[in-house]
Amino acid sequence: MAHVSFSDLPPEALDIARRAGALNNVVCSAVCRPWRRALKTTRLRLLKRPSRPYSVRLDKWRNGTISLCPAVRLGCSSESTIYVPIAMDDGGDKLPTRIIGSSHGWLVTVDKECGLSLLEAFTGRVFPLPPITSSGSKKVAKELDQMGESMFYKAALAPGRRLGAFAVMLIHGGGFGLSFLRPDAKSWTAVRVPKRMQHKYTDVVFHRGAFYTASRDGEVAAWAPDASSSGLHAGRVSEPTQECTWAALVESVGGDDLLMVSSFVVEEGFAAHGQWYRLPRRRYAVSRYDGEREGTSSWLPVEDLGEAAILVGSSCSLCVSTRGFHDDLRNRLFFAWPSYESGKYYCFHPDEYRLPTATPGCTYLIMPHYGGSWFAPYVAPEFHWY
Repeated sequence: MAHVSFSDLPPEALDIARRAGALNNVVCSAVCRPWRRALKTTRLRLLKRPSRPYSVRLDKWRNGTISLCPAVRLGCSSESTIYVPIAMDDGGDKLPTRIIGSSHGWLVTVDKECGLSLLEAFTGRVFPLPPITSSGSKKVAKELDQMGESMFYKAALAPGRRLGAFAVMLIHGGGFGLSFLRPDAKSWTAVRVPKRMQHKYTDVVFHRGAFYTASRDGEVAAWAPDASSSGLHAGRVSEPTQECTWAALVESVGGDDLLMVSSFVVEEGFAAHGQWYRLPRRRYAVSRYDGEREGTSSWLPVEDLGEAAILVGSSCSLCVSTRGFHDDLRNRLFFAWPSYESGKYYCFHPDEYRLPTATPGCTYLIMPHYGGSWFAPYVAPEFHWY
């Protein structure tokens, strides 16, 4: 009988083993590249286009189910929505109710009892995170008591050195609080924000070895790992501006650049009934971080995204390639619908905004809503949290 390698097993057999709990995805993926490749194929085999963006949400009509559907349907595509049942490893019944973060094929979720978890979207397995009150911060405990589940706003993941281990940075308390969780840590750390940087945070992402936060007035800060008690060192990347009213961060296609989507209000004049009126209108701009120059940070305006579009959401933002899609997607910003819990942060955004270089025409995207998120099925991490 010829020798059969683990990686030669059919994806169906691997999928059954993973769901039955006999196969540890983290341990087996770390054995060798063929094993990792086999498990990656198993995770993504249900998707016809795993490199394309998806819309994911926790289906309230199918209790305890994740629904995944392609954000863009090409022509008469037969790719339908995929439903994955959520499996609680500890046998608990604290099902996730809202998604507050999405990256590297994982979701950060919150349940009704304010518990945080990592959720693997393709298997439905839930891995509980330490309670947010484990930091011992009285301020965080007070926020949880007063705000409940709505205190959690946005979470970003950074892959650790061990496959399947993540560092997590969390925005909470209405945007005024930050907490950090090291890979494999048993408790959170409440981050002390310097007084010069105490603003309302609207977004957090991981980019090239550091977390980046954006505030409502456009201030961007970098949080790099260090040996301090919090494990983070804060550095201001850009100063706040009076013109900016909201900002979000997103990595470019390929992850080489850090982009910022910002909004500002301009007054446009128009004549009606023999009188001149000035009406405030919201406008959006995209800029690219160009690094430190002569002690100051440089952000360059981006007027043309090329063959790319930006999908903005309260829990995840993606810059996706439009190559192979309709040209109608190029140079456009698409905004996810707000959930009931976090609608106050995103209710003023349009569904679509066209940059000046956008091509004419119209397209249709399936927007995440009601606690859902944009979702990239697989992103190979090039930078880790040390």
